[in-house]
Amino acid sequence: MTRSPSSQPGRPVDEDFLKQMLGRQKRLIVDRASQFEASGLPSAEQLAETVAFAPQDGSIWLCGQRMMLMQGSAFGSIRRELIEALGLDKARGLITRIGWQAGARDAAQVSEQWPDGDHASLYSAGPRLHMLEGMVNVEVVRFEIDSSIGHFYSEFLWHNSLEDDEHIAAYGLGGEPACWMEIGYASGYASSLLGRLVVFRELECRSMGQPACRIVGKPAQQWDDIDIDLMYLDPGDFLSRSAYATGQETQVAELPAPLGEGQRVGISAAFVAASQLLQRVAPTQATVLLTGESGVGKELFARHLHQASARRHKPLVALNCATLPENLVEAELFGVERGAFTGADRSRPGRFERAHGGTLFLDEIATLSLSAQSKILRALQEGEIERVGATEPMQVDVRVIAATNLDLRREVEAGRFREDLFYRLNVFPIHLPPLRERREDIPLLMSYFLHRFSQRHGRQLAGFSTRLVNALLTYRFPGNIRELQNLIERGVIAASDGEVMDVVHLSEAGTPLAGAAIGLNADGRLSPAALREAAQPEAPARADEAPVEEPELASLQAFLTGRAPALGTSLEEIERRLVRLALERSGGNITAAAQMLGMSRAQVSYRLKGR
Repeated sequence: MTRSPSSQPGRPVDEDFLKQMLGRQKRLIVDRASQFEASGLPSAEQLAETVAFAPQDGSIWLCGQRMMLMQGSAFGSIRRELIEALGLDKARGLITRIGWQAGARDAAQVSEQWPDGDHASLYSAGPRLHMLEGMVNVEVVRFEIDSSIGHFYSEFLWHNSLEDDEHIAAYGLGGEPACWMEIGYASGYASSLLGRLVVFRELECRSMGQPACRIVGKPAQQWDDIDIDLMYLDPGDFLSRSAYATGQETQVAELPAPLGEGQRVGISAAFVAASQLLQRVAPTQATVLLTGESGVGKELFARHLHQASARRHKPLVALNCATLPENLVEAELFGVERGAFTGADRSRPGRFERAHGGTLFLDEIATLSLSAQSKILRALQEGEIERVGATEPMQVDVRVIAATNLDLRREVEAGRFREDLFYRLNVFPIHLPPLRERREDIPLLMSYFLHRFSQRHGRQLAGFSTRLVNALLTYRFPGNIRELQNLIERGVIAASDGEVMDVVHLSEAGTPLAGAAIGLNADGRLSPAALREAAQPEAPARADEAPVEEPELASLQAFLTGRAPALGTSLEEIERRLVRLALERSGGNITAAAQMLGMSRAQVSYRLKGR
């Protein structure tokens, strides 16, 4: 298929675009490189190590970015559909810009992963990544960088191009080059890495009948008729959407300094969706219910919601309901009049009163008793409260944000939560996803916590090892963001200045970080043993089997099955063991452990004190 002459006239170079690109020009570290250095960082082996397969999650990671495997024929079908729907020129521009995005993101990730790599080695990682991603086999013909005169020249031969294969299969040989996505990738990678607009052209192509594709890259100003290339890149419009232009989504280490203690960090779809819901409800007066597992950041979201509301100049009062003894709930929430009971020697406002005009955040609200729930319902419905010992009610203007890590609908069905209060709180629910559902945010959060704790503890670390990044990308994180934060802080303390943080710095008894990821070796192969282990489902435990390391449970099993005539341990020991087991499964959350055991939080706390 040959391209008809474009009906679009050539456009002059976008000077503003070029100025922005040139304004971000980076200092080139090497003066002259005629070929890629084999000893530079990253090497082909190091790039291969950045690939991590997590079949248990259905995800693949490359340099901290989620990837996917796709059949070449499926890619060809998408390409053909775009050409037939948009026409050749528009489809070529779209596919070229998609390639630019991919190249720019890869360059940002490589720069972040190997901050000490020289430009020649970092630049050579682009072709190697392109090969690792299965697009093309790259042969270097000539490569030059000269920082003294700002010179850049790169020439390759591309063999076995996937894009050529699919184009030739659909349209046969023609008179135009067809490696559009790969040209976009090369231009985006070089431009992002070097900080100036570099344009690659395909001077020969297999789709035109040549044995290989010959590619040349130079700074945009050194090409004649650059407006034709810019027509397909469309940089003036594309700059605002590209990963290279913003830098925020790709260069995870470049965060504002100094870093605050309460920043929301994330770019994943689940995180963005929750943030958009927060921004939508914040300006209103609606009650908000935040749901999600322990450690996902519910209190942080509540604080941001308050700051984005019209009540931001009034107080935000937070209360963890799980910490309140039953006999003090009413006093804490609504306040006490002097003389109301023994020891009440002065009047004291409660949380509702202190939050007047502002926001009241009730965390772990499902732990309140039914009696306390009814009093909160009245305060929400009537907008008035009564101090303990008072004879007259008082009006309060409070916006309530409630949070729970339990399913309140199930709690209502079980009779542990009032249905009317549930509907009063569930006006605008926002579910905060667990960290395992927003893994794209893990590298960003790692960088954020590294900066934050390095400043706090006065440390200067060199970054993260590939092994650690892969381990954290594939770890289940039962403790969510709180657990990741603690792991990074531990690593900052354990590692020495100038050292790369590795798995060994985060390890402790019971933290299964190592071995979770399946990577590629230098030959590009997966470990068959690791694959079998990841694919093997856990065998369910039989009812008559008990782990040998749990003598209390073993004694109980033997007694229940009739293998032992008497219970060989005390009921207290069995209770304490069950409590420890529930705490392990709940990630240390006492409230959730109590729910597992059908006990109250106070009962679990009492047994913990007796350990």
